[in-house]
Amino acid sequence: MWNDPVALNRLSRLILAVTLLFTVWTVGRAAAEKLAPFWQVQVVGVGSEETYVAAKEALGKLRGGFFALDLVAARAEFERLPWVRHAEIRRVWPGRLAIILEEHRAAAAWNDRALLNTHGEVFAVVAMDQYLGLPRLYAPEGTERETARRYGEFVAVVKPLGMRVEQVVVTTRQSWRVRLQGGKSGAGNGVGGVLVELGRDHLSDRLARFARFYPQAVESMGPIARADMRYPNGFAAQVKGGPVGGQPMGRKMAKDVNKA
Repeated sequence: MWNDPVALNRLSRLILAVTLLFTVWTVGRAAAEKLAPFWQVQVVGVGSEETYVAAKEALGKLRGGFFALDLVAARAEFERLPWVRHAEIRRVWPGRLAIILEEHRAAAAWNDRALLNTHGEVFAVVAMDQYLGLPRLYAPEGTERETARRYGEFVAVVKPLGMRVEQVVVTTRQSWRVRLQGGKSGAGNGVGGVLVELGRDHLSDRLARFARFYPQAVESMGPIARADMRYPNGFAAQVKGGPVGGQPMGRKMAKDVNKA
């Protein structure tokens, strides 16, 4: 080929054409960026001050105008923010950038190291201590969605009692216990609340049985510190300030319940 003038001329013209196209593309892109910058940036979905500050910092890292901005990279930049669950980035002609953020909605503290959102997803925060007022869930890693689902069921079961789920603990053997606070009668208030042992099976049914008999048990026994629901037809209770243990309680609560 190197001895063929015709072939060399063709190669030279091809190289020149490629160089010219690249130059035109580079100059044209630079000109387009100058002529078509983003003249408006709209951020939607910011609810917290923490996300607002972080979003402003993320905006400062974006590079490129209307045609050159890498939307995939921009989305990744926003989804790295602690409270952002999902980000959608869109160009809107002629010069607007629309950023739509979905924030995590914290439902509970997870193993005292992160938060659990309403979708059963774990997300990290910078300062964990300030969120420990949330309900606390302790469970093996990898069981986040199941624990969140059960937590939602438990909240619904005890709501008619005016009680809230303060803590859920799941052991490595999949044994469940919940700690409740509050109550219309006030019996669940105070230090410690009520600890309810649910065991491994029929969790919602056992808690529903507790909710059904709890007011009668309090009326008969006084404030209850702990209830063991792992009995087939009732539960055993420990009154506040009383010894550990208690009597199994069946259907005739007022007659069958005795203080431990």
